[in-house]
Amino acid sequence: MSTRHGTALLLALLLAAAPGATRTEAQGAGEEQVRKELDLLKEQLRRVEQQMKQQEELIRRLSGEKPGGPAPAPSAPPPSAAAPPPAPAVVDEEALKLKILEELQPQLAAANKTFPAQFNPAIGFIVDTVLSFTSRKDQGNFEFRSGELGISANVDPFVRAYAIINGTNAGGFDVEEAAIVTTSLPYNLTVKGGRFFADFGRLSKFHDHDLPFVNRPGVLDTYIGGESQSDGIEVNWLAPLDQYLTLTAGVYNKVGASNTRVDNTVPRGLEEFTYLARATTFFSLTDAQSIDLGVSNAYTPRVRVNDGGSRNLAGIDLTYRYTPLAAAAYRGLVWGNEFLLNSERQQTVPASDTGPALFRYRDAFGMYSYLEARLTRRYYPGVLFEWVEDLAHPGRVTNAYSPYFTVWASEFQRLRLQYTHLDAPRQRPEDQFFLQWTIIMGSHVHSFRDR
Repeated sequence: MSTRHGTALLLALLLAAAPGATRTEAQGAGEEQVRKELDLLKEQLRRVEQQMKQQEELIRRLSGEKPGGPAPAPSAPPPSAAAPPPAPAVVDEEALKLKILEELQPQLAAANKTFPAQFNPAIGFIVDTVLSFTSRKDQGNFEFRSGELGISANVDPFVRAYAIINGTNAGGFDVEEAAIVTTSLPYNLTVKGGRFFADFGRLSKFHDHDLPFVNRPGVLDTYIGGESQSDGIEVNWLAPLDQYLTLTAGVYNKVGASNTRVDNTVPRGLEEFTYLARATTFFSLTDAQSIDLGVSNAYTPRVRVNDGGSRNLAGIDLTYRYTPLAAAAYRGLVWGNEFLLNSERQQTVPASDTGPALFRYRDAFGMYSYLEARLTRRYYPGVLFEWVEDLAHPGRVTNAYSPYFTVWASEFQRLRLQYTHLDAPRQRPEDQFFLQWTIIMGSHVHSFRDR
């Protein structure tokens, strides 16, 4: 193809791709937005030029033109020669250009729609409501547990960000999570900063509506403070090994959304931050069986509520999964376990004129275990067992068991029925009944941990 023809074709392609930028200028967009649109057009032009090279080669082959220049004119036959054979059909290059433009036009139109859309965040909204009844005083309650708005987007090629804004009938609206996460650091490193769920244990990183059962296990409420919500910074490293292994280190004001042992709003010394370390690995026993294993430790050198005592919370979580390959999306078995040990240096005698304060170590243990069967794509029966010691009085034990049945009416609507028998110290045994109704609108994506 000649340079003149190639230039004309490129101008035609630019005109086909330019309406998005023209409209933007006409609407009075700022200089920065115009610059972004021009950058996008340059990227589109680069891709079109690549396609043009391929089309030029096609045109050369169809027109009998060699890459080095136009083909030499055939020599005239001698007068005495017989009638020449029919001349080969001449390729209409203009018709070819029009055909190529027609083929490229849908791609250019799609690009004009796709590239600006990637700046729009993914938005989702979740409603979680629970009807409960307890044998204690025969009382019931309709609880609007949460209305959760989730927003996430890639900020630039280097970081992404997300936010979770939650509203309840008890505490109003609250920013549950708002974090920045790197996406392109070297050496398999990821850094997260802001407010997020610290990487401690397994189910403490789940929102209430994402739990396999209605209520969060008592050991997580007592030892962590419910969800592992934290304000701080966290670094994760994926080890370059054949065996899957991730290591996490974090520093936070505190760990636990309902953790009242530490004030989250005041400055503090280095000894009053909470320091976390975690290792996670994954084993495939067979093609259909696997084990997730994690070890966590959160250490606070000085806890104000203990008048200077230290606290160390250690945990081990183990999850076994059976997912038959023939029906992985419809059947399976999950057995999840978590064990926590809380060690605190608590003050027993306050300081006085007669002597310094006296401290002693108290260890408390708690755990939960649940087994869930996936009979079909929609029906998930299961049972949860809990056992937890009181932090201040480890001899006082609370235990509970909870059979439950989950029905996924669709991918975006879930119903769950649960019965809980609770046996707490110094209280009569209690029977509780729950009906949970959860719906999901828009985007709601989970990571590998929730598969």
